[in-house]
Amino acid sequence: MGLSRIVIAPLTEADWPEAARIYESGIAAGNATFEPYAPEWDEWAGKRAGYPAVVARGEEGEVLGWAALTPVSPRAVYRGVGAVSIYVAPAHVRRGVGRALLQALAEASEQDGFWTLEAGIFPENEASIALHVGCGFRLVGMRERIGQMPDGRWRDVLLYERRSAPVG
Repeated sequence: MGLSRIVIAPLTEADWPEAARIYESGIAAGNATFEPYAPEWDEWAGKRAGYPAVVARGEEGEVLGWAALTPVSPRAVYRGVGAVSIYVAPAHVRRGVGRALLQALAEASEQDGFWTLEAGIFPENEASIALHVGCGFRLVGMRERIGQMPDGRWRDVLLYERRSAPVG
């Protein structure tokens, strides 16, 4: 069942404590990221300066989830390509939050001139795969044993891509 009201807004430093807790939940679940912990705001924001980031809020103003882009390369030729991060609070999964966030992030990215969004997803993260495919991403490849988890396990990552129709 979807939420009756989801408000999407730019993600700010004031949102980060709640957003970081959601990020930590994703990390703890084991199939969202290679990262071992959620960084402090300054570190997180510094890697994404000038790139779109959005937050979803519920009726009471609580943070339900967030999504952001990270540069894929510092080279100018890739200025319109961003890597997607998206996290939804465990209590709000499968309620429309992820779709609202990903659609809002895609719209914001197009307004900023992005022509490609990419998402690296662990094959076991079926919910994230379904969300991305439902929002127009397509599988373009698999990177085998591309990274190591903090516990030493090597993981594959599926690479999904969404090309903008109006940009590029």
